[in-house]
Amino acid sequence: MNTMRIIQVHPSGWGFRERNAGTTFTPWGCNYYDPATGWAPRIWEQFDPARVGEHLDHIQALGANTIRVFSTIQNLLESPRRVRAAGIAKMMKMLALAETRGLRVIWSGPSGWEGKPDWWRENAPYEVCARDDLMAALETAWRGMGRAFRGHPALFAYDLQNEPYAPSLPTPAMNQRWARWRATHAPDAPESLPPPPAREGERWLTAVHRFREDLATEYVRRMATAVRETDDTHLVTIGMHQKSVPFDWYPPDSYIAFNPHRMTAYLDYTSIHFYPHHNWHPNLYRDPCETSDGMQETLWHARAICRYMHIPGKPLVMEECGWYSGGNVPIGGREQPWRSEEQQTDWCTRLVKATRGDVCGWLFWPYRDTPTASDFSRGSGLYTADGKLKDWGRAFARLAPRITAGRPVRTTASRTLALPWAELVTEPDGVKSFRAQYLDLFRRGKVVDFAI
Repeated sequence: MNTMRIIQVHPSGWGFRERNAGTTFTPWGCNYYDPATGWAPRIWEQFDPARVGEHLDHIQALGANTIRVFSTIQNLLESPRRVRAAGIAKMMKMLALAETRGLRVIWSGPSGWEGKPDWWRENAPYEVCARDDLMAALETAWRGMGRAFRGHPALFAYDLQNEPYAPSLPTPAMNQRWARWRATHAPDAPESLPPPPAREGERWLTAVHRFREDLATEYVRRMATAVRETDDTHLVTIGMHQKSVPFDWYPPDSYIAFNPHRMTAYLDYTSIHFYPHHNWHPNLYRDPCETSDGMQETLWHARAICRYMHIPGKPLVMEECGWYSGGNVPIGGREQPWRSEEQQTDWCTRLVKATRGDVCGWLFWPYRDTPTASDFSRGSGLYTADGKLKDWGRAFARLAPRITAGRPVRTTASRTLALPWAELVTEPDGVKSFRAQYLDLFRRGKVVDFAI
């Protein structure tokens, strides 16, 4: 008889447990899509329950207990106000497949991986955060999921969006929002939203980023409220990119402006994605596979990201992480060096061990190598493209019993570092100097928290 129960936050505020049982639960698993459906994956458009079940067997065999799966706009919505019943039925089938294998599912999305319908028109990436019509459509999707999945024991959580980014381009919708926000919060700022990169003085740029944070927070509030209107039984999180952290960007990137510390009322736990960052910014981050110093600095940086992302009283999950092996892959517009399976295992294992006192679970990317992928998904799986278990898959299975046996203990900080938000989100040199400060503290054996 299946005894799977709904997961809730542990009463201590750190970790998880099964409801009405007290059994602790530590998420350990991977991000799943069907690699046989091309790139970007069309998991729902080409949904094959038999093949998905076979894949979940592979994941279960390694001792995993959780998978994260993208929901999509195309699968969920027939129109801005109508949920697609056939799409919900496919998702319900996946929950059933997971439940029979003792796996819990995080629904992430709804995303555009399978394309977007004709009526979904954005004038710029991520403009949804400034558009009432598009947010209302997503609210329809979340309410539909909530009605369908309320009380389902195999569902772990709803992940409101994958790696969200607060919009910054001055589209008509953004300019309307900016005008209202500016009138109340920054009347001396430019009347039109400055296009990035905004360089009209730190004061104006700070106002722009606060405006973007307010858009992001309102987006999260609306999505979380829509979920809870129909499902008050499951947890809510959002899968934040590491560049959501104000000391993890550098030009030509910009601050993402999804600030977890302004969203505490809407999230049950926080989620962070972390990968080695040297490919995008070799002038700032060192390659962990090239030198021992590079490895150590990257692990300390991962810890700093996690320590910043923690909201007191709420767990933190590393919801996406990993690295690649078995070939060359494109990252940041460049072909990256060949990596061995042993190097992939070394990085992933070290990351888990380094962050055991900072997070309450780990989900790696992805389940299986995907040769059609246009990024490092080509070689970052637990299994090869033809289903052969990789060295990292074997190491993952060895780690599983220790990870899932009990609730992690959060390491207490020995040093708190003041976080100069305005400087960090506006000054690249400030990011560099702040990074040097916390790396030096970790180098001296300190565990760092940040005064937000």
